[in-house]
Amino acid sequence: TPDGIEALRRILYAYSIYDDEIGYCQGMNFIAAMFLTFLPEEESFWLLVAIMNDDPYSMRELFTKDMSGSLETLFVADRLVRKLLPDLHQHLTNEGINISMYACQWLMTIFSSNFDFDLVSKVWDNFLVEGWKVVYRVFIAILAECEEELLNLPFEHILTFLRDKLPGKVDGQPILAASLEIRLRSKHIRKYTKEFRLMQSGERLNKKGSPGPSGTNVKHRGN
Repeated sequence: TPDGIEALRRILYAYSIYDDEIGYCQGMNFIAAMFLTFLPEEESFWLLVAIMNDDPYSMRELFTKDMSGSLETLFVADRLVRKLLPDLHQHLTNEGINISMYACQWLMTIFSSNFDFDLVSKVWDNFLVEGWKVVYRVFIAILAECEEELLNLPFEHILTFLRDKLPGKVDGQPILAASLEIRLRSKHIRKYTKEFRLMQSGERLNKKGSPGPSGTNVKHRGN
C-alpha cells in the first residue's frame, strides 16, 4: 500500500542516518518490508537495528564496503554444501557454478528477497531465536530437496532453475521440518568461519608484508 511504502522509506532513511557508515544497501528493503508486515513502524526500525548490530545476528557485517561478511557467509555455506551434499557440490563445481551466482541474495536477506512469505516468516521466527545456524540449515534443506533434479542439469539450466524456478517451488513447513533433520552443528560453522578468517589474514599479510589479525577469537554468526 502507499502508506506501507512510505513507512518503508522512512525506516530505511532513518537507518541510513543511524548508521551512516553503512547507510542504505540493497537488500535491506526486503528485510524491513518483512518486519512491517508484523510490526508497527517504530518497532520495525528498532528490530532492524537489532538484527544488524546485535548477536547472534550481526547482519551489519554483510553490508560493509569490503563485503567481508557476505564473503564469509558464502564461504561457510559452500563448505557446508561440500560436507553435507558432496555429490551436488561436485556437480556444481564441475559445471562452473559458484555459490555467489545464486545464493548471495538468499543469504544476505535471509530468503526474504526471493522466497514465498510462508517460508520467509517461518525462517525469521527461528532466526530471531537461534541465529545463523537455522539459516544454514534451511539453505542446505532447500538444496537437498532439489538435489536429484540439479544433478541432471547443465550449467545454464542450473542457474535458471536456482534463480527463477526454485524459490516459488519451496514449501515452507516441509523445508523447515527437513532442516531440523540435517546434521549441522555449531562447531561446523565455527570451523569454517575460522578457516575463512585465517585465509583472509594470510591474504592481508601477503599484501601488506606485516602481521594481520589471526581471526581466531573474532565473534562469528554461527550460534
